[in-house]
Amino acid sequence: MKKRDINAGKYNRKIQIVKMTEETDANGFPIDTPEVVLNAYASVNTTRGYLLIKNNSDFEKAYTNFTIRYPKVAITKEMLVLFRDKTYTIEYLNDVDEDNIELEIQCKEVTH
Repeated sequence: MKKRDINAGKYNRKIQIVKMTEETDANGFPIDTPEVVLNAYASVNTTRGYLLIKNNSDFEKAYTNFTIRYPKVAITKEMLVLFRDKTYTIEYLNDVDEDNIELEIQCKEVTH
């Protein structure tokens, strides 16, 4: 395993990774409840409008990349990322340089 120097100051945004669990409300109806899997600090990079235009991409395909220290818990694409009162679906997970030091989470904002 390679050793890399990482500036801890780059992880300057707090995020939560949650999974949805089904419970029942007081009337017996099923409801989805978020269960926190991981609280983490991340570096956040968003796709800029210029890049979308340059690559002739649709603005619906704008992604936000969250990079965190590699977690001890398993993160899956079925989980959600919560950041600044917004919810994001996980589209892609990348173990940066395949060395279990950083995990890049490519997400798309959930719009209602």
